[in-house]
Amino acid sequence: MKEIQEILQLAMAQPAMSDQLELAVTETVAVPDCLDYTLQRYVYDRPLPVEDVAMVVYQPAKRGKSAAIELRYCVAGNKYCRKPNCNDRVCVEGHKAAECSSDKLPSIDLITVRFHPGFIQSLQKSNTNSTLFELQSRKPFMKTIQPCTKSKSVLEQMVHHNYEGVLKNIFLQSKSLELLLFSSDQFIQNDTEERYGCRFLTQMEDRSKIERARSILLEQLDAPITIRELARKVAMNECYLKKGFKAMYGTTIYDYFQKERMEKARGLLYEKGMSVSEVAMMMGYSCISHFSTAFKKHTGLKPCELLLR
Repeated sequence: MKEIQEILQLAMAQPAMSDQLELAVTETVAVPDCLDYTLQRYVYDRPLPVEDVAMVVYQPAKRGKSAAIELRYCVAGNKYCRKPNCNDRVCVEGHKAAECSSDKLPSIDLITVRFHPGFIQSLQKSNTNSTLFELQSRKPFMKTIQPCTKSKSVLEQMVHHNYEGVLKNIFLQSKSLELLLFSSDQFIQNDTEERYGCRFLTQMEDRSKIERARSILLEQLDAPITIRELARKVAMNECYLKKGFKAMYGTTIYDYFQKERMEKARGLLYEKGMSVSEVAMMMGYSCISHFSTAFKKHTGLKPCELLLR
């Protein structure tokens, strides 16, 4: 679940809209001694702003274990029929246009390919100068890239094929290696700074600190915290915290806190039926007018106007 949220936060301009996604298909295939392939297809009724995105996740070798690589993709665009007896492939190719011309749902495909450490080690043999995702790194990292046209074509083939049994394993292995090749090309072609973007965010430890900072904000919406204090709590440089938070969540720490704070206030007013003064106090405001101004800035309505609806 955490992996899904991470990539959806990158793919969707408004990650909160992920609540509108409905899981339609789940498929997991284990190719022995090679890789694990997982497909999760989500459909949705309303238009959602979704971009294609890919992530490279690297875990270094440790305690006698070889390095591991995981490729994650979020690809949007295909539409599928609601009819339970309809074949997805046929729907996509439009061979049943007469029967399936209506009631189609747009989808998001989340595809994960995790290469087994032993398989990665076999690729590395006799190649001491390999630059495949900088495998000489001693720290785990996570890097976001845009899936190239060739990668998206391969992903489409992996999702829609007719192979079964051993042939299916062979097919998925061959296509996964193509993804590994194309992703590595993209990774290597970028210069040192562009390759990492927010470079420190490639380190799992730093990403965890920013995730912890977000959790702290959500845990105390009624008690504003300064960025300096937040940085101290998660043991991170203030500048890195601000820059990393915006890179991961698409907004500043203050704007994120205010949005979540006002959403909670909206729930207390509209769903719980609490008074404006009660909610203002619960949200840490000593002045009702300041609360009203902040609420209107976020929702477009004054608290009292919401109560009249």
